[in-house]
Amino acid sequence: MASAPISANGKLKIVATTSIVADLVKNVIGETAEIVTLVPPDSDAHTFEPSPSDSAVLAEADVIFEIGLGFESWLDRLYEASGSKARRIRLANNLQLLASGTMLRLLVSDFESAPSKLIDVDSGKVIGRYEVSAPTYPYTSPTGRFGVKIQTNANLITAVDGGIVIEDHGDHMHPYKRDPQLTAFRAEGRTPIHYVAHAGQIAIFNDGNGEVMLLSERNFESAEAGMLIFKTARAHHGVAVPLGDHVVLSVPDTQNMDYALPLGIQVRNLKDEVIASFADQCPGLHGEASSGAFTAFGCADRVLILERNGNDFSTKSLRYAPETPSGTRVGTLVGHEKQNFFIGNFGQTGLVRIDPIAGTLTPISLPMRYSAFQLDAETGEKIIVVTTDGSVHRIDAMTGTIEASLEAVTPFVFRNRVPRPGLATVRNLAYVTDPAAGEVVEIDLEAMNITRRFVVEGKPVRLAVLGVLEMDEGDHAHEHGHAHAHDHDHGMFDPHVWTDVINAQAMVRAIRDAMINIDADNAATYRSNANAYLAELSELDRFVREQIAQIPEASRILVTPHNSFNYFAERYGFKTLSPLGVTTANADPGAGALAELIEEIKALGVKAVFPDNTGSPRLMELIAREANVKLGKTLIADALSAEGDTATYIGKVRYNVTAIVEALK
Repeated sequence: MASAPISANGKLKIVATTSIVADLVKNVIGETAEIVTLVPPDSDAHTFEPSPSDSAVLAEADVIFEIGLGFESWLDRLYEASGSKARRIRLANNLQLLASGTMLRLLVSDFESAPSKLIDVDSGKVIGRYEVSAPTYPYTSPTGRFGVKIQTNANLITAVDGGIVIEDHGDHMHPYKRDPQLTAFRAEGRTPIHYVAHAGQIAIFNDGNGEVMLLSERNFESAEAGMLIFKTARAHHGVAVPLGDHVVLSVPDTQNMDYALPLGIQVRNLKDEVIASFADQCPGLHGEASSGAFTAFGCADRVLILERNGNDFSTKSLRYAPETPSGTRVGTLVGHEKQNFFIGNFGQTGLVRIDPIAGTLTPISLPMRYSAFQLDAETGEKIIVVTTDGSVHRIDAMTGTIEASLEAVTPFVFRNRVPRPGLATVRNLAYVTDPAAGEVVEIDLEAMNITRRFVVEGKPVRLAVLGVLEMDEGDHAHEHGHAHAHDHDHGMFDPHVWTDVINAQAMVRAIRDAMINIDADNAATYRSNANAYLAELSELDRFVREQIAQIPEASRILVTPHNSFNYFAERYGFKTLSPLGVTTANADPGAGALAELIEEIKALGVKAVFPDNTGSPRLMELIAREANVKLGKTLIADALSAEGDTATYIGKVRYNVTAIVEALK
């Protein structure tokens, strides 16, 4: 469908955010449209401040080409202020993305009453300490933004804002970091202990009076948010499961007042009306989990399955086999929203796979006693178990086969009042506390290796993961590069996609397709121009590979002011280091971080470091001097030059590669 051009000469008005974007666009559109660039050559898009004239340009534009991923952090505000109706084309969409950071933080509690600590995973530093008056149970709120701290012996519930906030930008969710803080939320209960987050809600059961607090993250954001209270018949060691418009409550034994465990469950609506009752179907109830449409409860003689179909609720009892040893039962359960099975504990050295559809209980044997188990967060297909020898095992949940094992933490004994490791899973990672070493260990569950250790001191036991719990913008995203400063403003994906020539080709195809869709009358021109330019980029990719072959693999370490070359490094086999992360908005890397970087440069035998054209060379001059390495030529990074060979994308890449090879070969 052809657009209606508004310019006097009948041409479309196109805006490109940066000189690099503009050059790619020009090679596709030729003379068919007018193009204006917002960020001038040799200028930094990270710190660019739009002017009123830029607003006027957007107001008249038909199409805006941008990188996206928050690279042009000022563009959303400018677009809204201008009243522009231009179509926005984000060129980083549908590319294989690299993570600029994990966007995760860990809330870790101590075995005793030492302060809870908040660890920033990207920096490895403890960035928050929160005093407690009793041992604390930390939990993750439904979205991952808050850490809920339950101090059972102090009858107190508080919440920490982890400082990783996700904003809705319409077509994508944009996470960013800020300082964490203890929220004003403070709730007093009677022996609060059982925490369940489900369906965007939180239920906390108070054993001391049998009451349930039903709340949401709004309670942590505003003192005005209300909280629903549900009462059961008496104090007991119970549980509640939120289901959105209903809540499941445990039913206590009202005959034997000395019996602490429930006998069954009932379902109530949010008006506190009983909708369904299964009051005697789960004697000795302890442990719950939800998977798919099912909720499971561990009982003394069975596993009780609750199934919901609209507003109708039904149960199914899966009884233990007659040969089950006395005392062996399910008392802890885990589930996963992508699966329809559960995993439960089953004796000191065993687990059980619970299939509510098939109605089966399948025991899984372990090599020794264990302290914790979870399903992997990414797929729910693997069971992650910590055993007393300090090993972490990855088990196929369908077959019960141990696929891989890793010595991860200090061996321990399983006894009351003795600290033992805690376990949390997120994405394809596991975090395990090591109370004997005062550490938290990060494990890559795919490779089954330890990727990081975080020193927290004290005796860390329980932990909750805060931040961006799922990577929903490309299944292939992963971390790359090493920065010695906090990333700012870009969220979890590195936006510097153009440094990989293959990505540049994908961007050209996106420009071609967008222009054909907008201006079908010139489709043949766009196809012809794009094909010619794609051929030039293929030749450029061959040139890059041939030149880089001159550099020994051990010398392929690229040190630049900020991590703008991660995609280049991923494609062509480099390691990247920088003092500023993926953005120049971090003006000062800090003396400690700078010293660490210099020591790493020395240890790796780096041959040269490189300034770039969007910032002052002084920082890299200092690093070169202190590390006693060469200062390479100034690389062309986030913007093209105003004139000369590096005023085009192809010229920029050829220049950069030549400069890198010259310094590192």
